[in-house]
Amino acid sequence: MEEGKETKGKLTTEPMIQRTTEEERDRLSELPDFVLLHIMNFIDTKDALRTCILSKRWKDLWKHLTTLSFDQSTSLFDERRVVNFNKFVSQVLSCRDGSILLINVRLVIFESIGSQLLNRIMKYAVLHNVQRLTMNIPFFYGKISTYLDPIIFSCQSLTYLELHNISCWPPLELPKSLQLPALKTLRLTRVLFTATNNVCAEPFTTCNLLNTLVLNDFFLHNDAKILFISNSNLSSLKLENLKIRDTFQHKVVLSTPNLSSLTVCIFGASSLSIQPLSSTCNLSCLEEGTIDIATDISHPVLIGWLQVFTNVKILTLSYETLKLILKVSHFYLFYALFIFIRLVRCLHYYVKVFSLYSFLHLAFH
Repeated sequence: MEEGKETKGKLTTEPMIQRTTEEERDRLSELPDFVLLHIMNFIDTKDALRTCILSKRWKDLWKHLTTLSFDQSTSLFDERRVVNFNKFVSQVLSCRDGSILLINVRLVIFESIGSQLLNRIMKYAVLHNVQRLTMNIPFFYGKISTYLDPIIFSCQSLTYLELHNISCWPPLELPKSLQLPALKTLRLTRVLFTATNNVCAEPFTTCNLLNTLVLNDFFLHNDAKILFISNSNLSSLKLENLKIRDTFQHKVVLSTPNLSSLTVCIFGASSLSIQPLSSTCNLSCLEEGTIDIATDISHPVLIGWLQVFTNVKILTLSYETLKLILKVSHFYLFYALFIFIRLVRCLHYYVKVFSLYSFLHLAFH
């Protein structure tokens, strides 16, 4: 039928649109199960579970997920939703196919989940050979205990662990030693280390495959004086907010002969709380180093830090850090000058633009 022709007393002004069989195909449902599951592993588990109403094929598909992602942010400020969230998590753990390998668990929790349910999640993950665990949780009194079930710190299958304590205080207390033989990457925020011999906390020695370690805003228990980071396999270390609350008698000591990347960052700390940093080895493998200090720091501590970076090949200094180096007192001037000349050959381009004249000018004024 041609456009604009009259048919059966009606004038057709638009061409008739007919849906072809090709257009009506459900292309998503034609994908094999393993592809659908791969896609579902990238979304929140609550959204993945909602697919069960689509058809019989989708009804039990979510039970084969290898990633469980629980995000409580959508349930905040509504007590009924928080209760439903806790029930939902329990339902997932009860109904998921236990024969399926669990690769990844991600938790974003803000309140009211309770230690019992949290530890149930931990046990479920360990018993199903979890490989990656990421937790953003407030560990504070009255809601969630400042202790985690120790089973998670002896998981034989765990290769990636990220624990972020999003409450300001108290810190999450860790066991004296982490028994994680397969662990390659560890990221910790606001945690408390305990001494193994009343003086030295040495939690990472038994993590033989540990390659990357990130510590942010960590603390030492009252009886500990030294955080001893000892690991012969460690290649990347980042220390953020390197400070101790209410004391300056603690220090961090490195025994990491194969370390190739070292980053130290401090923001908003008291100069009396910043920890000295030293190394028992010369870090001859150190390729890249970064120092970013946005607060005052005592000159002896700063000089000690620079000594740790003596053999680095590429050093990045923030603008604030460089100003601190240039403000070093006259007592340390010649020592600082020696270190500066030693390091200037390995600084990034934007640091090289500072001439030796600028260094001397700022140092003496």
